[in-house]
Amino acid sequence: MAAGASTYEKIIKYIDEHIKNDITLDDLSKHAGYSQWHLYKIFKIYSPAPVMEYIRNKRLYAAANEIYTGKKLLEVALDYGYETPAGFYKAFQRVFKCNPSEYKINNTRRNIFMNIENVKTVEELDEVAEFFKIVYPNHAFEKQDWRERWNNNHELLLYARDGDKICAATLARTSDDDKHFVVDEGVLEDYWNTGIFEALFIELENRAKKLGYTDIFVAIGNGQEEFYAKLGYVGRMLIQSDKHSVDDLKNYLESLNNKNYEISHTRIHDGYINQLWLNVPIMDKELKKKFEEELGDCWTQIIVGKGI
Repeated sequence: MAAGASTYEKIIKYIDEHIKNDITLDDLSKHAGYSQWHLYKIFKIYSPAPVMEYIRNKRLYAAANEIYTGKKLLEVALDYGYETPAGFYKAFQRVFKCNPSEYKINNTRRNIFMNIENVKTVEELDEVAEFFKIVYPNHAFEKQDWRERWNNNHELLLYARDGDKICAATLARTSDDDKHFVVDEGVLEDYWNTGIFEALFIELENRAKKLGYTDIFVAIGNGQEEFYAKLGYVGRMLIQSDKHSVDDLKNYLESLNNKNYEISHTRIHDGYINQLWLNVPIMDKELKKKFEEELGDCWTQIIVGKGI
């Protein structure tokens, strides 16, 4: 992993672990072993926001998660370092375009809630499966696969509901070593920018950490980069081709002369698909276009990950 990416992950993990504490640039600099100026450069590459803005926003996403789960507003404000309700309300308004009281009343009125008890019955599982068919109509989820994932990871199959309609959900698939897992996720378009998805992922991370998992990975589509970047995820890009050799792909990468790209590993899949794995900034949307459109005969996938 590139030094910048590994340092960024180290900082993000520290922030997550101390999200309710007063975190200073000096704290982060000492923890990472780099100057504050270097931290500024790293966040400029990997995050859509400067480091202190990232901390403020992440703190508010975590606070929103607790509002979803029913905690009192004053208690939430104090837990996240706000000395007065007015300060918390002002900061919350900036991110969510409404104050915490309005946010809670609106969600209560609409009966939006976080199902922190996860999917508990086969009927609920079938309901979540129908939700995913709406979000990904061209993707086939085998019924047996759903049952296996539920049996193996019932604590990590979460959803949010608006009335009688599921509006967001996560479905985890664990690795052989049971230390990391991959997530299929979805949210209905009408519920983007409502805080629901942020709250769902923070709850997922909290549960996974308690269960002993160390890493989470998600394959993302176009337009999702900023969402995951603002939650502290780091990107990897899989570049594949059945026309270009691994050396061809590596040579083209070198011609781009960008030091932010580092090869993680290479392999030949099924004997003929040449793969190049890169550590890349999530917010860099140009690399995908360069390989698929300028070099051609390639297809790519962004995988984001995070230590928890």
